[in-house]
Amino acid sequence: MTEPKKSRALVALQAAVSLVLLAWLFSRPGFRGDLSSVLLSADPLWLAGGFLLAGIVQVLCLMRWRIFLKMAGVDIGLQESTGIFFAGLFCNLFLPGGAGGDVVKIGLLAARGHDLARSALSVLMDRLAGSVSMIVLGGTLMAWQLPWLTTSPVVAGLVHVMALYLLALGVLIILSVALSAVGVVSRLPSRWPGRSKLLELSGVYFQCAVQWPRTAFALCLSLVMLCCFFMTYYFSALAYSMNPGMGRFLALMPTVDILSGLPISLGGVGVREGVFVLLLGSLASVPSATAVSISLAGYLMSALWGIPGAFLWFLQRRHP
Repeated sequence: MTEPKKSRALVALQAAVSLVLLAWLFSRPGFRGDLSSVLLSADPLWLAGGFLLAGIVQVLCLMRWRIFLKMAGVDIGLQESTGIFFAGLFCNLFLPGGAGGDVVKIGLLAARGHDLARSALSVLMDRLAGSVSMIVLGGTLMAWQLPWLTTSPVVAGLVHVMALYLLALGVLIILSVALSAVGVVSRLPSRWPGRSKLLELSGVYFQCAVQWPRTAFALCLSLVMLCCFFMTYYFSALAYSMNPGMGRFLALMPTVDILSGLPISLGGVGVREGVFVLLLGSLASVPSATAVSISLAGYLMSALWGIPGAFLWFLQRRHP
């Protein structure tokens, strides 16, 4: 099967997963009627606050990426980088997995004459910063609220799996840094599995180490950004009069974000709603319709900021 056909088949499969999960949720007795009434009961002030907070998240994401663009040696202005960033954000609404927008950003940078390798390096550094932030903030939140998270046997098992995932991710990053530092990666045989990816990571680590003040600042931005992103869903919960406590709610978000980020559905739609139903229902006895409403409203707060991406990139193409 050719690459385009494989890509189309994957998208079709992920769309099917999203549709099946949504169909399962909506087929539950009385769910559709409950959902309609709950959705309309939202407090618009909390929704507006969450929407503005989601905008701040995107500004911080853009600032972080511009730092890594400079570190990678990509000379690009604020207007151009903003257009490309929001174009990638817009494409994330339709492409499977969070990496879809990254591919678009690299392609648009290359189309504008920027070096492909340096463009990819900036995106890889941006991705790495996001992973480190999730390990630090996600791990801290889950550890802080672990007694509450483990009051449900089902949720306890899921949380332990997520904790192991974050631990394994941290170990892999530390191990790859160590191997790169001593030059092991460059001496690997050309046919070694994943050698090209390890070499790319070596370049990322080198730039991060050489330009460590920028790296430290970008990581601080990343932590603030991730916390604000989690808070948008907390604002959504407040809009529907559901408040188990800010600390408890934020401790749920690493599990939600990691699972909805798996490339098994389109944009995490269906998966995100199912995870919210499981977590909030098991830990806080939240009705399914309310949990889904919180998930949908939180997702839309961020997704709406991607819509200007199409318009901004159109302007970029019209006025190079």
